[in-house]
Amino acid sequence: MTDELKKEIEKLTNKILEIRKKSNVDDQEIFDSEKALKFKTMITNHIIPLVKDSSNILGRSGCFLNYYSNELAVIRDPRKRIFIQILFYPYGHSKIPLGVNAPFLQFSYSPVKENIKVTTKLSIKSDEARNKIDELEIDEFAQEKIDKYFFNFLKDVVKFNG
Repeated sequence: MTDELKKEIEKLTNKILEIRKKSNVDDQEIFDSEKALKFKTMITNHIIPLVKDSSNILGRSGCFLNYYSNELAVIRDPRKRIFIQILFYPYGHSKIPLGVNAPFLQFSYSPVKENIKVTTKLSIKSDEARNKIDELEIDEFAQEKIDKYFFNFLKDVVKFNG
Protein backbone atom coordinates (compact mmCIF):
# COMPACT_ATOMS: atom_id res chain seq x y z
CA MET A 1 0.00 0.00 0.00
CA THR A 2 1.40 3.39 -0.95
CA ASP A 3 1.79 6.10 1.69
CA GLU A 4 -0.66 8.31 -0.22
CA LEU A 5 -3.36 5.63 -0.28
CA LYS A 6 -2.73 4.85 3.39
CA LYS A 7 -3.21 8.56 4.30
CA GLU A 8 -6.46 8.75 2.33
CA ILE A 9 -7.83 5.65 4.05
CA GLU A 10 -6.84 7.12 7.44
CA LYS A 11 -8.78 10.30 6.56
CA LEU A 12 -11.86 8.24 5.68
CA THR A 13 -11.51 6.27 8.90
CA ASN A 14 -11.31 9.48 10.94
CA LYS A 15 -14.41 10.80 9.18
CA ILE A 16 -16.32 7.61 10.05
CA LEU A 17 -15.21 7.91 13.68
CA GLU A 18 -16.44 11.54 13.79
CA ILE A 19 -19.83 10.50 12.39
CA ARG A 20 -20.10 7.72 14.98
CA LYS A 21 -19.26 10.13 17.81
CA LYS A 22 -21.94 12.57 16.67
CA SER A 23 -24.58 9.86 16.39
CA ASN A 24 -24.00 8.76 20.02
CA VAL A 25 -24.15 5.12 19.00
CA ASP A 26 -22.69 2.96 21.73
CA ASP A 27 -20.77 0.41 19.67
CA GLN A 28 -17.87 -0.24 21.94
CA GLU A 29 -15.51 -2.92 20.77
CA ILE A 30 -16.16 -6.27 22.41
CA PHE A 31 -13.23 -8.59 22.88
CA ASP A 32 -13.74 -12.33 22.77
CA SER A 33 -15.61 -13.56 25.81
CA GLU A 34 -15.05 -16.99 27.32
CA LYS A 35 -18.06 -18.31 25.38
CA ALA A 36 -16.85 -16.80 22.09
CA LEU A 37 -13.45 -18.42 22.59
CA LYS A 38 -15.17 -21.72 23.39
CA PHE A 39 -17.16 -21.51 20.14
CA LYS A 40 -14.05 -20.64 18.12
CA THR A 41 -12.26 -23.62 19.66
CA MET A 42 -15.24 -25.84 18.84
CA ILE A 43 -15.06 -24.70 15.21
CA THR A 44 -11.31 -25.33 14.96
CA ASN A 45 -11.06 -28.56 16.92
CA HIS A 46 -14.37 -30.24 16.18
CA ILE A 47 -16.49 -28.83 13.34
CA ILE A 48 -13.75 -28.36 10.73
CA PRO A 49 -12.31 -31.87 11.27
CA LEU A 50 -15.89 -33.26 11.18
CA VAL A 51 -16.49 -31.56 7.81
CA LYS A 52 -13.17 -32.74 6.39
CA ASP A 53 -13.63 -36.36 7.52
CA SER A 54 -17.23 -36.42 6.29
CA SER A 55 -16.22 -34.95 2.94
CA ASN A 56 -13.63 -37.69 2.50
CA ILE A 57 -16.33 -40.31 3.04
CA LEU A 58 -18.92 -38.52 0.86
CA GLY A 59 -16.33 -38.08 -1.89
CA ARG A 60 -16.87 -41.70 -2.93
CA SER A 61 -20.37 -40.69 -4.10
CA GLY A 62 -19.16 -37.67 -6.06
CA CYS A 63 -20.52 -35.25 -3.44
CA PHE A 64 -18.32 -32.76 -1.65
CA LEU A 65 -18.39 -30.69 1.54
CA ASN A 66 -16.57 -27.45 2.13
CA TYR A 67 -16.72 -24.77 4.80
CA TYR A 68 -16.32 -21.05 5.17
CA SER A 69 -15.63 -19.51 8.56
CA ASN A 70 -14.47 -16.34 10.24
CA GLU A 71 -13.38 -18.01 13.49
CA LEU A 72 -9.84 -16.67 13.17
CA ALA A 73 -10.96 -13.09 12.67
CA VAL A 74 -10.96 -10.49 15.42
CA ILE A 75 -14.59 -9.36 15.59
CA ARG A 76 -14.63 -5.73 16.64
CA ASP A 77 -18.30 -4.96 16.12
CA PRO A 78 -20.56 -6.29 18.89
CA ARG A 79 -23.29 -7.09 16.36
CA LYS A 80 -21.06 -9.29 14.20
CA ARG A 81 -21.36 -13.02 14.55
CA ILE A 82 -18.66 -15.67 14.57
CA PHE A 83 -19.76 -18.35 12.14
CA ILE A 84 -19.00 -21.46 10.18
CA GLN A 85 -21.00 -22.28 7.07
CA ILE A 86 -20.84 -25.86 5.82
CA LEU A 87 -21.51 -26.12 2.07
CA PHE A 88 -22.77 -29.30 0.38
CA TYR A 89 -22.01 -29.82 -3.30
CA PRO A 90 -24.29 -32.56 -4.70
CA TYR A 91 -23.15 -35.07 -7.28
CA GLY A 92 -23.17 -33.61 -10.78
CA HIS A 93 -22.89 -29.96 -9.72
CA SER A 94 -19.70 -28.03 -10.22
CA LYS A 95 -18.21 -26.41 -7.14
CA ILE A 96 -17.16 -23.31 -9.07
CA PRO A 97 -20.43 -21.84 -10.47
CA LEU A 98 -22.60 -23.23 -7.67
CA GLY A 99 -20.86 -20.96 -5.16
CA VAL A 100 -23.20 -19.36 -2.64
CA ASN A 101 -26.19 -21.21 -4.08
CA ALA A 102 -24.97 -24.46 -2.56
CA PRO A 103 -27.07 -26.02 0.19
CA PHE A 104 -25.57 -25.09 3.56
CA LEU A 105 -25.75 -25.48 7.30
CA GLN A 106 -24.56 -22.53 9.35
CA PHE A 107 -23.69 -22.21 13.01
CA SER A 108 -23.23 -18.60 14.10
CA TYR A 109 -22.40 -17.30 17.56
CA SER A 110 -23.77 -13.93 18.64
CA PRO A 111 -21.55 -12.09 21.15
CA VAL A 112 -24.53 -9.96 22.20
CA LYS A 113 -27.01 -12.82 22.77
CA GLU A 114 -24.31 -15.35 23.71
CA ASN A 115 -25.94 -18.18 21.79
CA ILE A 116 -25.44 -20.19 18.61
CA LYS A 117 -28.02 -19.74 15.86
CA VAL A 118 -28.46 -22.72 13.54
CA THR A 119 -29.69 -22.01 10.00
CA THR A 120 -29.87 -24.07 6.85
CA LYS A 121 -30.72 -23.93 3.16
CA LEU A 122 -31.37 -27.23 1.41
CA SER A 123 -32.07 -26.16 -2.16
CA ILE A 124 -29.62 -25.37 -4.92
CA LYS A 125 -32.08 -22.74 -6.14
CA SER A 126 -30.84 -19.26 -5.29
CA ASP A 127 -34.29 -17.86 -4.49
CA GLU A 128 -34.89 -20.07 -1.44
CA ALA A 129 -34.37 -18.32 1.88
CA ARG A 130 -32.43 -19.85 4.72
CA ASN A 131 -34.42 -21.47 7.51
CA LYS A 132 -33.69 -20.91 11.17
CA ILE A 133 -33.62 -24.27 12.91
CA ASP A 134 -32.65 -23.53 16.49
CA GLU A 135 -30.70 -21.42 18.95
CA LEU A 136 -28.25 -23.28 21.18
CA GLU A 137 -26.53 -22.35 24.39
CA ILE A 138 -22.82 -23.01 24.62
CA ASP A 139 -22.78 -25.75 27.21
CA GLU A 140 -21.38 -29.25 27.62
CA PHE A 141 -23.97 -30.63 25.17
CA ALA A 142 -23.37 -28.10 22.39
CA GLN A 143 -20.96 -30.37 20.51
CA GLU A 144 -23.42 -33.30 20.55
CA LYS A 145 -26.21 -31.02 19.34
CA ILE A 146 -24.01 -29.70 16.53
CA ASP A 147 -23.22 -33.28 15.47
CA LYS A 148 -26.95 -34.07 15.42
CA TYR A 149 -27.77 -31.02 13.29
CA PHE A 150 -24.87 -31.80 10.95
CA PHE A 151 -26.02 -35.39 10.37
CA ASN A 152 -29.67 -34.31 9.95
CA PHE A 153 -28.52 -31.69 7.42
CA LEU A 154 -26.70 -34.36 5.41
CA LYS A 155 -29.74 -36.66 5.44
CA ASP A 156 -32.08 -33.82 4.42
CA VAL A 157 -29.88 -32.44 1.66
CA VAL A 158 -29.37 -35.91 0.13
CA LYS A 159 -33.14 -36.47 0.19
CA PHE A 160 -33.88 -32.99 -1.21
CA ASN A 161 -31.26 -33.03 -3.96
CA GLY A 162 -31.06 -36.80 -4.60
